[in-house]
Amino acid sequence: MSINLASGMKRLIASIALLAGMWCGAATAQPLEDVSLEYQSQGVVATIRLSGPVQYQRHFPASHGNTLEIYYDRIKDANSNVKWVDGEVLRSPPSRLIPSFTVTTRDQQTKPRLVLEFSREAEFSVAAGKDNRSLLITIQPDRRPVSNEPLPFLPTVKPVAKAAASGTLTAEQQAAIAEANNEAHDLMVQAREALAAKKNDAAVDVLNKLLLLPPNDYTEDGQEWIGVARERAGQSDKAKVEYDLYLRLFPGGAGAARVAQRLDGLSGVDSNGKPMAVPTEKKQAASLTSFGSITSRYYYGRSQLDATNTFNNTTTTDSLSFTDQSMLITSVDASERYRSEKYDARLVFRDTSTLNLQAGQHSQNRLSAAYGEFKGRTQNYMLRLGRQSPMGGGVLGRFDGLAGYYGDAQDMRVNAVAGVLDDYSQGSKPRFFGAGVDSGMFSVYGINQTVEGVQDRRAVGTEFRYFDDRKSAFALLDYDTYFKAVNAVQFMGMGKLANFKLLPDATLNFMLDHRRTPSLSIRNALNGANTSSIIEVQNDLLQAVSAGSLRELALARTATTNMGQIGITLPWREKWQVGGDFRLTNTTGLPASGQTIDPNTLLRISQCTGTQTPQGCVDAQPGRGLEKSVTGQVIGSSLVSQGDIWSGSITFSISNNVDGKTLYVYNHTQLNPAWNLDTSLQLSSYKDQYGGTTRRISPLVRSAYRFREQLYFDADFTYENMDYSGPQMSTKTKRLAVSGGVRWDF
Repeated sequence: MSINLASGMKRLIASIALLAGMWCGAATAQPLEDVSLEYQSQGVVATIRLSGPVQYQRHFPASHGNTLEIYYDRIKDANSNVKWVDGEVLRSPPSRLIPSFTVTTRDQQTKPRLVLEFSREAEFSVAAGKDNRSLLITIQPDRRPVSNEPLPFLPTVKPVAKAAASGTLTAEQQAAIAEANNEAHDLMVQAREALAAKKNDAAVDVLNKLLLLPPNDYTEDGQEWIGVARERAGQSDKAKVEYDLYLRLFPGGAGAARVAQRLDGLSGVDSNGKPMAVPTEKKQAASLTSFGSITSRYYYGRSQLDATNTFNNTTTTDSLSFTDQSMLITSVDASERYRSEKYDARLVFRDTSTLNLQAGQHSQNRLSAAYGEFKGRTQNYMLRLGRQSPMGGGVLGRFDGLAGYYGDAQDMRVNAVAGVLDDYSQGSKPRFFGAGVDSGMFSVYGINQTVEGVQDRRAVGTEFRYFDDRKSAFALLDYDTYFKAVNAVQFMGMGKLANFKLLPDATLNFMLDHRRTPSLSIRNALNGANTSSIIEVQNDLLQAVSAGSLRELALARTATTNMGQIGITLPWREKWQVGGDFRLTNTTGLPASGQTIDPNTLLRISQCTGTQTPQGCVDAQPGRGLEKSVTGQVIGSSLVSQGDIWSGSITFSISNNVDGKTLYVYNHTQLNPAWNLDTSLQLSSYKDQYGGTTRRISPLVRSAYRFREQLYFDADFTYENMDYSGPQMSTKTKRLAVSGGVRWDF
């Protein structure tokens, strides 16, 4: 008995080690796709794009701070079985208007969130993006003391300030900023001379050139004085537009009071008596920026397993200890962007190399992004070529290929895409092409996909998007015309309960989701097959039954998942926020499928016994039943020290197989401007359908130190203790995991 138990334990240990390797290797992906900044009238809008669909839930603090945490849920899609990694970091492009910041992924398997750390305190607001895979953070430009002094007749041109040393910018970037300041200073002098000569139209032309430069030390003054020049030239309607734009961009600027007073003196309508148009975003002069990071991190994990088994009144105990993880992961993230008045182009490269230091474990390299993108700024078109994540349109994963569009999405935009999927399945990669049309809030698309020359997917779909300051909604329908079945239906949204008196400041989010799991594909016939070639399975089925049996086999091996979720977030007093989520999930079972050959009669049989054929044989699998979970969360800030964040949540879950509860407590403390500390504790208890009980406790400590804004060191320590007590066996598992690394931002 002891020998058999030890043999079983070794198989269990091998599985644990394999899963640990997959966690940082083959079964993981980087969730962050891109961070971009846009200079808009309401402030600087940072768009964080993720590599898969997500649902925004809540953020904290509500409006300002050095650290911002954004909580979200990952939405099931074709790549949901691929885990998203923790600790991925992207840095914001350089900007002189707002504090620089980094975006870091945290706790992707427990309470997924993004952590934004600003170089200094910032004012912000957060919203879901117009698609279902981006988040928008609107950051207010730095404020200056407001002056009530009257505006002089001519502007005072301040001298060019000597650039201070900055650890966040490269020498090339600092040189570009200095060049913009010098050019802007000269233009400001020219504008002053034109105003002195009462050549107001000439002053407008010069100031327009200044405002086309990248944001610099003279942008704010230039924006105020172009309004003055237009007002003096008799262009009241255009002056009002410029004044209004100044107040939107610089609400706390030195000239805010003066500009507001001048704006009050203008009519608010143009010379034809019509409302004036909203000011458009200022274009930028040509600029080239390069930025990114290189990260190297070592992971180590060691486990000890004690198992006690009782049989015929005899108790035996076996103990084993083993190293389940030892690997070095190095990631490179590099971007180069060129922007001019007419064009916006960029090159993106992201690669992760995993060096597995355990005997018998494979190392690997994964290229997650390598593409070039070219956009028009005066005309609406875009081309992107290379390895990239999908932008919708029915594409079900990362691919190598070409994507593009032409036209204005609010009017009529035509989209096209073609390529080869770079998913994590075995065998040949599917090839596809598709096209679609966007018009206002609606999109429609069609896509055709084949693998080894066999039809894999043929679908049509539509998407709906609505977005404003207080609410947003997204809906999706994907129908496969080859399988004649719905692949996915989804409706999600969020909004502020402004008219609900009991909870006037609350925010509600919800989602309804119906989809095939995995997504409908002829390759689902390979689940349980004895080959990675769809042609071999097709030939086997043609001999056995009929030409349509391959599609029937794929359908038989595809489950259906239904999910409904609703959540609410409510500010409480000044330093607190409370929230809750309720979720229902149901996944159907699968019928028995496939055939084997009876070794005695050499005839095909449906029972999973005998010699395996290429199609394989899968036993019937029961459904998971209705799974219910409810979570309550409370978040506080500046409770012990300025800027600290405290979070606690409790989750109760009920299903046919397991009932459980989980308590999670987390703290983030900024020890000083360069050093921060994160701690968390997770306590779980689960009872399974066989009467067994599992209790788990897992504390974590993480510390990070930033050196001169370019080097970032961090390390974490996790201990896990898990006890299982069942009718015939009990186990105790202890696991220690540590990791540490360095990141260089350039």
